[in-house]
Amino acid sequence: MHGKFIRTSSALLALGLTLWGSGTLADSNLKIISPADGSTVRVSEPVNVVYDITPNAGGDHSHIYVDGKETGVLRKLKSSFSLDPLPTGTHTLCLKVVNKGHASIGQESCIKVTAQ
Repeated sequence: MHGKFIRTSSALLALGLTLWGSGTLADSNLKIISPADGSTVRVSEPVNVVYDITPNAGGDHSHIYVDGKETGVLRKLKSSFSLDPLPTGTHTLCLKVVNKGHASIGQESCIKVTAQ
């Protein structure tokens, strides 16, 4: 019985690490309401990101990222943030909750948009 528990725990840990490392793990307490995942935005217009955040324990505020680069600090839990127009192509937008020292607490949500 003990060996079966260890194998199951190891498999669950491996699955969790795989999902975490893939960048597809979305936290249900972080929602990018708009734009929708997979949507198209205009190249010539700013992108208005509407969000709703409920930080997990240890979370103080959030950062917003475009293609892995931090583009803003979000102090409000529910609001919007205007991104500069995006260049043509597919882009990843992410929200990450951080602590007071600006270190990620592991709570994040990402979407992809295409700028045309």
